[in-house]
Amino acid sequence: MGSAEQLTMAAAPTQGGACRLQVAAVIEETSDSRSVVLEVPAELEARFAYLPGQFLGFRVNLDGQRLTRCYSMSSSPDCDAMPRVTVKRVVGGRVSNWFNEQVRVGDWLELLPPAGQFHLRPGEHELMLFGGGSGITPVFSILKSALLTTSRRITLVYANRDEASVIFRDELRELAKAYSERLQVIHVLDSVQGYLSEGEVRQLVRGHAGAEFYICGPGPFMDTVEKALLDAGEEPRRIHLERFVSPADAPAEPEAEAAGTPQQVELLVELDGQQHSLAYRPGDTLLQTCLSAGLDAPFSCEEGFCGACMCQVEEGEVRLSRNDVLSPAELAEGWTLACQGRPQSARLRLKFPD
Repeated sequence: MGSAEQLTMAAAPTQGGACRLQVAAVIEETSDSRSVVLEVPAELEARFAYLPGQFLGFRVNLDGQRLTRCYSMSSSPDCDAMPRVTVKRVVGGRVSNWFNEQVRVGDWLELLPPAGQFHLRPGEHELMLFGGGSGITPVFSILKSALLTTSRRITLVYANRDEASVIFRDELRELAKAYSERLQVIHVLDSVQGYLSEGEVRQLVRGHAGAEFYICGPGPFMDTVEKALLDAGEEPRRIHLERFVSPADAPAEPEAEAAGTPQQVELLVELDGQQHSLAYRPGDTLLQTCLSAGLDAPFSCEEGFCGACMCQVEEGEVRLSRNDVLSPAELAEGWTLACQGRPQSARLRLKFPD
């Protein structure tokens, strides 16, 4: 699509590890959502390899301000030649509206490599997928990969406002026909049945005990499904949720964020199975410390709302400046966000997931 010179220039990472990719296609999905297909040059294929269910972080300059937003890929690495993100308009959402109104084929977009812990896990457990609205995006990626690479039985429960709001309607219909012995698609429409209730979720999961559950959608939708599953006795470790919350535009004051940080910190970090002892500079976030030391720590939005930089506190205490992704249960288990965390103890031991 672009010239060889343009593609070579795109391969060079910009500030913060982002790259520029060209838009190969734009697909109008519904009246308020569209998919953007991205061309990945050969020299970036390894950098943009992804797991089904992961997301991409986009950096967009609007009105003189750089905004970072994360959008899940609706493509599957097992059956789609190019990565594709699907973006639904959000009322007052500057970036989501920009995607739906301004992005055209041939445009160059700045984005970070794939990230996220919400992805298809290996195994042969039955899958129950719950998607609400545009939350179908990562679920659809997981669904396609699971159908192609496993023999697992799959049930998709897909909730929408009305029939016109159903994203990937035709593709889901075709998949249900092609894999009729393994795939069941259940549509729930607010305009017909009303909002999905906990009682209805318990009915839907009856006979599917021990399945692996993946949930993405509006906060109340995910809370309803998660609570129903836990009340039904399902193991928390088999319940996977993806939460995205767009951050406020106004950044926090650096001086206020650094308040209370110890001046001397013994910081130990385990990343990719390797132990590192890092020099901590007072006021820096944990992510800033890792990157300054040359560690390839995972991150994306750097604003506390995507979860790409999740790590576990094994010793010591951390204070979060912002958290729009970790649940109370995850916080209780010791999870924190490196991009928003600062030490609150003189000794701190962290471990990034393998």
